[in-house]
Amino acid sequence: MLRRFVASFRGQIVTFSVAILLVTAVALSVVNQRLERRTTEVVEEYIRDITLATDIVYQSFSRGEYLYDLVNRGGPQGLMIDDESVISRILVIDQDGLVFDSSNRSEIGRRFDDLIRDVPPFQPGDLNLAAAAGRRDLGRTLKFSIETERGVRRIFIAISLDRLNQVKEAGDRGRLLLLTGLGALMIVAIAIFTRRLTRPIVGLSQAARRVTEGEIDFQVPVDGPEEAGRLARAFNEMLVGLRRNRSLEEELQRAERAAVIGRLASGIAHEIRNPLNFINLSIDYLREKYAPVEPGGREEYTGILTTIKDELARLNRLVSSFLSYGRPAKLKLRQIDLRGLIEEVRSLVATRMVQQGIDFELAVPTGAETVITVDPELIKTCFSNLMINAVEAMSEGGRLSISLQPNDHEMNISFTDTGEGMTAETIDRVFEPYFSTKETGVGLGLPLTKKIIEEHGGHISVSSSPQNGTSFLVMLPLDPGTRQL
Repeated sequence: MLRRFVASFRGQIVTFSVAILLVTAVALSVVNQRLERRTTEVVEEYIRDITLATDIVYQSFSRGEYLYDLVNRGGPQGLMIDDESVISRILVIDQDGLVFDSSNRSEIGRRFDDLIRDVPPFQPGDLNLAAAAGRRDLGRTLKFSIETERGVRRIFIAISLDRLNQVKEAGDRGRLLLLTGLGALMIVAIAIFTRRLTRPIVGLSQAARRVTEGEIDFQVPVDGPEEAGRLARAFNEMLVGLRRNRSLEEELQRAERAAVIGRLASGIAHEIRNPLNFINLSIDYLREKYAPVEPGGREEYTGILTTIKDELARLNRLVSSFLSYGRPAKLKLRQIDLRGLIEEVRSLVATRMVQQGIDFELAVPTGAETVITVDPELIKTCFSNLMINAVEAMSEGGRLSISLQPNDHEMNISFTDTGEGMTAETIDRVFEPYFSTKETGVGLGLPLTKKIIEEHGGHISVSSSPQNGTSFLVMLPLDPGTRQL
């Protein structure tokens, strides 16, 4: 309970206030103790000098010496009388009002009434402050009488309070300086404390402004007082909800767009099938009607038409796969040599690679087995998509490197180009249906490639950065029995 209170706004304010009061109390206590010690020292000095002055008066009567001979002798037991001393003067007045003896030799024989006009007024008692009007000096008078053979002698011991006044003024200045310094420190401490206390609120305010500007991909730090921490956690939960809602909205928009494009593309695909069938039948007619008579030419002619028919068949299957994109593919698995399949795909883009100045490299470990069980037509479509994308990314020339790396259960195939590369945003969306960075693309090549590879139990990943090329890594299981379904 106490920890929660200290961690709260109210607890921190109370703790800070108590700390300020304690610091102030300790500082004032230290200053007052120093002032008390100094005041005690000065009072002891006053008591000592008054005692010495009284003793000197009695000595002057007993020894028959003048006061001015007994003062200012120095030494620890000597009494000093000057402008800065505690005792400012000692006077002995006779019955006629004349100065019989004095600590100042020049005052002997003068009338006391005339002399008193030159000094602050003497008042009996040592507790009443007597300050002459217009004068800075403060004084007390110790007055007593002594019976002598020649009559009564009145003794006046003038005590200057300048020393006490100096101690008092020094104490006042010390307190003023202390309070001024404490005030400045308190202002700085309050500024720092309030800044620390309000920093989470300021951070939440700035975060709210960022949210109003549409930015929600961040989190606010959970720190500060307990109330601010709870508010920050609630704010972060709100941001999570907003991100979730935005993701759902984006998914809904993509689904709506995909549905529209899908319906449109489905119609187009149906329209493509008719000319494909016509072309296929026309090729059969050409092969039978116009085949060359000589064996060499006939074989070459038949080979070209067979290749065309094979590509038409693949295109027809691609259209069928496009129409059934949302349904699992029906794989026709058989063993093939993956190296030969890649060479076959390369021959389809060889002319364009030569035109663009693209070098080709196929790396296979020595003695490595490259036979794999897949659907050849669908995998050919995947590799064709990857190689065509690589060629299109190297319009100014470059290198396309393909490597085969078999292991115990799978085949790793990498397609690496030295093209223009992709941004992080493009990489995140490169396998989304209907997402394309090409003006003429419909955005189904890589999504379909990913779908086909995953239908084989494999996996495809991409790594790229702008101006540093792109690398696709395809993993395919060697045997259907090892597929990761």
